[in-house]
Amino acid sequence: MADQDVIDGLIATYRDLNAKVRPLSEERLRLGEPQDTVRGVVTRLRDDELRFSQALKDSLTGVPIPNLFGADAPVLANERADEATSSILAQFGTARESTLAMLRALDPTQWDHQSNGTPSVRARARELLANDRRCMERIISLLGSPA
Repeated sequence: MADQDVIDGLIATYRDLNAKVRPLSEERLRLGEPQDTVRGVVTRLRDDELRFSQALKDSLTGVPIPNLFGADAPVLANERADEATSSILAQFGTARESTLAMLRALDPTQWDHQSNGTPSVRARARELLANDRRCMERIISLLGSPA
């Protein structure tokens, strides 16, 4: 997969979220168990994006990118139970724009950069896109049954 395809895929995720999620009522987005709702998946996407964006920035300044999608992923404490899904989606969008700006500025050697045996920026960006796709599949599955 070419680097531009990764960038295009990351852009498509945000467009898809805006098309499929933003128009829905908050009530519809919260249907189900708290962690297994559309809102819950959007929250996970936002948190993953915030971690990735910060890790990418750290990597470009010499700090290795940690495992972002495993059980030992850093925890973010920015969740409020009363926060609207549209706000979470906006936070995701802001972090995604930061990620995209950094990725677009990379030259080929930076895409291949590895620190202390960790996967390259390219490999991590592909992991992020794969995570996006899994989350979008889950959202589509959750929306598949009408409320």
